[in-house]
Amino acid sequence: MDEQEILPFITNCEEFAAGKFILPEIKITAILKTIDENEKLKNIISTCISGYNFDENFENMILDDGKILTLNLPSENENIIAFVYNLFYRVENKTINFNNFVAKFFVPKTENNSCFNEFAVKCITPFKEAVISYFNNRHIKVDSPEYQNNYFNKIKTTIKLILTNMDNYKLKMNEKEELTMLLNSLYLASERNDKKLVYSLMIGIDYFTKCFKKARIAYLSLEECFIN
Repeated sequence: MDEQEILPFITNCEEFAAGKFILPEIKITAILKTIDENEKLKNIISTCISGYNFDENFENMILDDGKILTLNLPSENENIIAFVYNLFYRVENKTINFNNFVAKFFVPKTENNSCFNEFAVKCITPFKEAVISYFNNRHIKVDSPEYQNNYFNKIKTTIKLILTNMDNYKLKMNEKEELTMLLNSLYLASERNDKKLVYSLMIGIDYFTKCFKKARIAYLSLEECFIN
C-alpha cells in the first residue's frame, strides 16, 4: 500500500521523535489531527481501541524495581496503537500531565539522553511503526489496474482481510458465525458478479454492524470498495 496516504501522520511522528520536545502537547495534537483527517487511519484506531481498557492495561504495564517506575509496553501492534492513542487523547484533554508522566515512567539510562528521548524511542516510534504495519496489512495493494477497478475483486480482497481480523470485533460466537455467513455469501455473490445479490447482502451487513457496533468497521471497509 502506498504510504503516501498517511505521510502527514508519519511525518508528524518522526518530527516528534527527532525534536527538542518544546511544547510536546502541540506535537501530540498534530499527530491526532492527522489521524482525525484520514478515514483509513480513523478506522484503524477505531478497530484497535474497541473494547480496550486503558486504565487496566496501564496498571498492568507498570514495573517497580523498588527504585524507579518503568512501563513495560505491549508487543502486539493493536495494543501499542490502542495504548499510545489513548495516552495522547488523555494528554490532549488534560487528564494526564505529559511532562509529569514522562518524567515518572521514562527515566533515561544515560546522562546524554533525556526522559523525552526515552519516550520517543519506546512510544512514538513503535506507535508509528505499528500503524504503518497495520495499514499495510489491512489495505492490500494489487498491482493490476483492472483488479483495482473491479469492485467485485475489491470486495473479495476486503472480505479476506475482515475474516482475518474477525477476533478484533469481540463478537460472541453466534454473532461471529452470523457475520461470517453474511461475508461468505457476499464473497460468492462477488465471484458470480451478481450485483443485485451483492447490494442485498451489503444491506444485511449494514444492518448487522449497526446492531453490533464493534464490527461496524467491517461494513465501512466494504463500502470503500464501491468508491472509484
